[in-house]
Amino acid sequence: MTLIDTSAWIEFLRRKGRAEVKHRVAAFLDMNEAAYCGPIEFELLSGARDNEMADIRDAFRFSERLDFPAACWQRAAQIERGLRTKGVTIPRDDVFVAAAALHHNVPLYSCDPHFTLIRDKGNIPLHLVSP
Repeated sequence: MTLIDTSAWIEFLRRKGRAEVKHRVAAFLDMNEAAYCGPIEFELLSGARDNEMADIRDAFRFSERLDFPAACWQRAAQIERGLRTKGVTIPRDDVFVAAAALHHNVPLYSCDPHFTLIRDKGNIPLHLVSP
């Protein structure tokens, strides 16, 4: 299972999205290896236009939804606090996604450089799949 970040879903769903990302997400879907979590669902659905909703829901239907329990909130707070002590500010949505990937011990596929910062500056064992 691989957690697909919002940034990769957006590229996948765009008509003119980056071909390599579209192919990679399609491969995860074909292998039944694509996953999402509540924070990713929230980001996609809250930013979608009406005519994009059906495509998003179809993509989710072929993906596994990973839960986001209390342990994820606690891990997210720990990550953010640790980064902040090093002077690094990351959008909270990205911290939540990183916490979910760590909680479920799954790799994360993303086009967002914030996850590299989380991993490297926070010394967090986040397994990133390159785009």
